[in-house]
Amino acid sequence: MLTTDLVRVRKTARGLVPRFLDAKARVRVAPIAAGMVAAFEAMVGCSRAELDAAIDAVEVPAQLRVVALGLRKLLEDRAEFAAKSALDPETVRQTVFEASARAHRALDVRDAFDRAAVLAEAAATLGATVEALEAAIYADLRDAERLERFETIDGDELVERYNLALAQGVLLRASKVTVHVSGETPDRYRRLFRAARFHGLLHVVTGDPTSGYTITLDGPFSLFDSVQRYGLKLAIFLPSVLACASFRLVAEVVWGKAREPAVFELGPEAGLEARRHEAPTSTPELDTFCEAFRRVGGEWSVDASERIFALPGEVVCVPDLVFRNAETGEEVYLEAFGFWSRDAVWKRVELLRKGFPSRILLAVPKQLRVSEEVLGEEDAGELYVYRAAMSPRAILERLRKKG
Repeated sequence: MLTTDLVRVRKTARGLVPRFLDAKARVRVAPIAAGMVAAFEAMVGCSRAELDAAIDAVEVPAQLRVVALGLRKLLEDRAEFAAKSALDPETVRQTVFEASARAHRALDVRDAFDRAAVLAEAAATLGATVEALEAAIYADLRDAERLERFETIDGDELVERYNLALAQGVLLRASKVTVHVSGETPDRYRRLFRAARFHGLLHVVTGDPTSGYTITLDGPFSLFDSVQRYGLKLAIFLPSVLACASFRLVAEVVWGKAREPAVFELGPEAGLEARRHEAPTSTPELDTFCEAFRRVGGEWSVDASERIFALPGEVVCVPDLVFRNAETGEEVYLEAFGFWSRDAVWKRVELLRKGFPSRILLAVPKQLRVSEEVLGEEDAGELYVYRAAMSPRAILERLRKKG
């Protein structure tokens, strides 16, 4: 992800416009991208200092310096660095400095300080060789870190990734984001909605299959805390939007040191591409629950839900799971809410009170402070409040109670 100082935008009457690399600019940037990728590939196993020297050797025109820094940042995000030493550098430094202090105290006015003797004493204390000691003493400093692994990428894809990162960098400053999507298949809609849920985004979906759906998301700058972490989740969600053929994204952002309000719009005409864009369609918690439920479910089976409930004039409901009774054919849906979504729970409760075409369970963590009593026997759904994780046996009990 690009840091704010590397996000190049211009302000127009319509709002913020990222300085995407067009076809002409891509031709100029291509050799820079290729050279940097080659440097990272060649320097695996080398120190950061050696890597920095190899990257600095790539020729970059002055007017492309900020672009080159952005490309470099994206490549660093694909790299893993580590201090390469069998000895703990902090322990080594402490041992050497203590031995040095003792040696200085023991010096006579005519004696010279013996560096080799100090290192030999420290090495003996740690049970290591002097060579290993000298290699370890500053091994945890940035320049001494070793490039352990690099997830390679070709130059053209790096440039595409740079353009995407510019848009993501703007979204990191969003207070509200609205995405309208139309003309997609039900499967694509479901993937988009589940991606928003998977990334833990505060969102509401409205619309229908005919006119399309609108997702309204809170941006990181609408929150009081966890701004950076939530902003990263919103940025990571963007590729799921780009996978749609027809979309319009409008973001209200807070920009610059003065935090001035601005608008950022994005559509297919920007030509952004996002490879490997598919977000997981489930969460580890749901997968674990399903595996456990299948061991105890008896007459009830569980699968990922394929339904989208779009009731006229109401928010859209996209359940996570569907339970089916093998004996009666009854279907019961489940929608799981995360710790971030108390308002979403109450919107769903209001929807169920107005009437819902199917039976549904709302799984809500205890920290949201919502009582199971808010829905009565006459409602189409019920709340299941759980502590640490959903219990398959508790869900089965509820299925059988009304089954």
